[in-house]
Amino acid sequence: MKKKAEIIICGDLCPTDDTREYFDKQDCDSLFNNVLPIFDKADFVLGNLEFVLTDSPSPITKAGPVLFGNTNYIKLLKNAGIQAVSLANNHIKDCGESGVLSSMNACKKNDVEFFGVGENISKAKEPYIKIVNGYKIGVVAFAEQEFNVATDTEYGANFLDPYEDFDRIEEFKKRVDYLIILYHGGIEYYEYPSPLLQKKCRKFIEKGADLVTCQHSHCIGTIEDYNEGTILYGQGNTLFGYREGRNTWNQGLLIKLVFDDLLEKPEIEMIPIHATKKGITLMEKDKGSELLEQMNERSKKVTDPIFIETKWIEFCNAKKALYLPYLFGFGRYFISLNRILKNKLVSIFYSKRAIRTNHNIIRCEAHNEVIHTILNNLKIK
Repeated sequence: MKKKAEIIICGDLCPTDDTREYFDKQDCDSLFNNVLPIFDKADFVLGNLEFVLTDSPSPITKAGPVLFGNTNYIKLLKNAGIQAVSLANNHIKDCGESGVLSSMNACKKNDVEFFGVGENISKAKEPYIKIVNGYKIGVVAFAEQEFNVATDTEYGANFLDPYEDFDRIEEFKKRVDYLIILYHGGIEYYEYPSPLLQKKCRKFIEKGADLVTCQHSHCIGTIEDYNEGTILYGQGNTLFGYREGRNTWNQGLLIKLVFDDLLEKPEIEMIPIHATKKGITLMEKDKGSELLEQMNERSKKVTDPIFIETKWIEFCNAKKALYLPYLFGFGRYFISLNRILKNKLVSIFYSKRAIRTNHNIIRCEAHNEVIHTILNNLKIK
């Protein structure tokens, strides 16, 4: 028989230089402070594990940072009250397939459930079901494609295949009472959805999802009530260290879902938290109310397609100096000579890191969308 149930969804969780000592000491109190009672009161707590669990790190060669921590770090998260984690993110393969396997085994050893990864893409796509006080909760986790994804023969993270996954979501919803999508993607530090991200998230809802939360952006974004569902475009960090003068990095939201048979649908509450130099804490009531008010004010514009398009173009134009140097070569004479010399000029003028970065910009959906937007709106004089 169903009764009242409370679920907490955390955002990104990762040890950093300023918090690693707490992980090493297994010091939950110093790391989570007054957030712990929130976890303790909930019937179920889940989040995104944004690093590899390994005691023998073997970092891959990639663009961007490599994130990993000792396998016993998962024990601290378990002791804090986190019962399940998504491993579908852009860092889970930072130490290759062995790092993915090590992360899975560490979770199993410590009785922390996980989802969003597997020994191949078929296994990675398996949805997660948790019965919480009689409510059958379904979770599907996706990560955008970078250096992280599973293949038919390799360990890695689940990624969205629109040709098949939307249909899978529609079928999966028939098996559960409430369906949550964790989407690890979008552009970092951008408070609004891109046109493509919004289209994806709305399609999740149309196919049966009740709640979609976008992680990875490292900032709190906007919220949209769409059809009968809710979309949070940017949950912000839960535990990712403190950065001086970076308010958006230091702020995050815990999502609280309250299920009750007396309610037509679950209540959704956003709980503001912030990072300090000594772990994370609940945000003071006045500051938390102000933060939510600012988010709700931004969110009024999220249903205006002209605003979404205009704001995205403005953001992308500001990124031209960052993206275009990776994209453009030295012109046709360089290309012709490079062909004659069998690609030797590329190896001379472009480092392996630059080539990997270029590959990532083309492959990753979010970066790719930026490039398309820049080029579509580039005024060539």
